[in-house]
Amino acid sequence: MIEKINNSQIKITNTIKLLVYKEIPSILEKVNFDDDDVFLEPFLFTYFNYKKLELFSSNMLSELMQGYFIEKESNFVIDESFNKNNIAYIPKIGYFKRNEKVPFEKTKLIQDTRIEVIKHPLNLLDNIFKNTRENIIDLNEIIINDLLFENNIDFLTNAFRFIKGSSNNHFKLIELCCKKCVMFKTNPGNTNSFATINAHGIAFFNVYQDEYDEVFFVDDIAHQTGHIILTTLFYERKLIFKIDENQDVETITKQKDHRSIYILLHALYTYYTTFTCLDDCLKNKSFNKKQEIEAIGRVGFYINKCTIDLNNFEKINSYFDGIENVLTDTGIEIYIKIKEKHTEIFNKWNIKISEYSYDNQLYNFSFSNFVKINKINL
Repeated sequence: MIEKINNSQIKITNTIKLLVYKEIPSILEKVNFDDDDVFLEPFLFTYFNYKKLELFSSNMLSELMQGYFIEKESNFVIDESFNKNNIAYIPKIGYFKRNEKVPFEKTKLIQDTRIEVIKHPLNLLDNIFKNTRENIIDLNEIIINDLLFENNIDFLTNAFRFIKGSSNNHFKLIELCCKKCVMFKTNPGNTNSFATINAHGIAFFNVYQDEYDEVFFVDDIAHQTGHIILTTLFYERKLIFKIDENQDVETITKQKDHRSIYILLHALYTYYTTFTCLDDCLKNKSFNKKQEIEAIGRVGFYINKCTIDLNNFEKINSYFDGIENVLTDTGIEIYIKIKEKHTEIFNKWNIKISEYSYDNQLYNFSFSNFVKINKINL
């Protein structure tokens, strides 16, 4: 998997290099052209996606890349990067206030990882937060502040540590593909946690339930970084799909499902990553007793979802007279891994989770609802 991801990232970085060259060729002389991390900077994806909307001039590109210059300028040039609170961000360097020449806060890496956590709202993220209708969410409804950070940074850090310690091989994939993360808070009716190609390499965690702790973050890290890993691997989709992956599932299966085949396979892969991380943490005794109950509850919650989605994908395979007509060998390899993990987790936990009811659960798992309906004494 790592070799295939590396091959995809080479193609991605070549695309970004070409885009930078077309915009400001001289920048390529100031950075290490052979350092892929420079061109996998998530805010470059955001910038070039914003270019279509003409929200920024090319000066923004120069501002974004200053932190990657081999020879740092004596003064950072910042103009377009300031948000409504007059805070600007330069990758690799930190956060600046208007008219100040040094950062008031440096970039923050999750302890013992190469993954950065974004601490402040940034104007390059303003158009990233969208609802299910793809409409931009009012920024007043998106909370990213010091209080949210302080209340959750230990949980987030511990969750990454748990995954690194218990699922180290998978953690290597996470660290390879996920460069940054954002903790935010909004009503899930606006949006859930997500990852998007428009800010490729950033995982967005909606920390809207006060009860969230390490278990939620292990789950959500596995889920959202799973999307990032698969988006990287699926950069050239025809290396994965033999059919039009944008076809609606509903049209083929006649079941209510507004997702495309591409999105369905993404969902299945995130079940695989979430099963892997939660089960490995349980196996490694990473959680306390209360958290173990929640983790097992979440495993059962996803087994139910994964079973439904696997059945739908099997209907797609039947519709096209076999999986070999739907996916390439690489795609089939991924799909088989998902099915094997589902079988493994089902066989391991089914007797336990069959005791539980999930009738009061909505789209996002709620531990308080789980405890209530199952009459669990903590």
